[in-house]
Amino acid sequence: MPSRIYSHLAPVYPHLMRSIDYSLWSDFIHSISREIKRKRISVLELACGNGLIAGTLNKKFKYYCATDLSKEMLACFGGVDKVCCDMLALPFKKQFDFIFSTFDSVNYLTSRQRFIRMLNQAALCLARDGIFTFDVSLENNSKLYQKYLNRKGTYNGMKFLQKSYYDEAKRIHYNYFELTLANGSKVEEIHKQKIFRFEDYFSFIDDSDFYVYKCKKAFSEQDASPDSERAQFILKKRRG
Repeated sequence: MPSRIYSHLAPVYPHLMRSIDYSLWSDFIHSISREIKRKRISVLELACGNGLIAGTLNKKFKYYCATDLSKEMLACFGGVDKVCCDMLALPFKKQFDFIFSTFDSVNYLTSRQRFIRMLNQAALCLARDGIFTFDVSLENNSKLYQKYLNRKGTYNGMKFLQKSYYDEAKRIHYNYFELTLANGSKVEEIHKQKIFRFEDYFSFIDDSDFYVYKCKKAFSEQDASPDSERAQFILKKRRG
């Protein structure tokens, strides 16, 4: 039976992400935060997952709040303030100096309207001179790596089967998971990520309360392009 994404998958997630260099990713995010010319800043992480980035970064900042839509993922870690919420409806009344999201989480926003809504929600929570940054997975990333995500195994007493497929016509990357729980029952999670064109993101941002301060290849100082696998957008709020 289909279930909510990242509900039953949470116990297997560390195994699926074992090849990710979290230290490299954390250092890269921290380097972006230095664009804010203050030593003690407050941070909001969107779609924090199982908190491995939060666990590395939280001691580097004055205040750190980690958020995710999945309460099962949030239950995987402690040590920081955590809020279960949707990035389309952020519940905060305070503002943060630095807001970020990693691991192409924003690709789960599958329409222009939802993406712009997310941007404007972040803008409401961002201090006037703050920075919002996120990475996106582009088409070349889906084309190059979809076959490597077809896999199966056992972890934490749970069997898993993953099938990955990129639909070029719809520009949707599907990840299908079949999970066999310890009691023998089977559940499914179907993850859909929209692979917008590189130029689309600039259009979305133009229609939001942000402007593009920088757009780099992930983990690089080089400018991103439509041929990049991932792009890191670094945004600032418009004056007005």
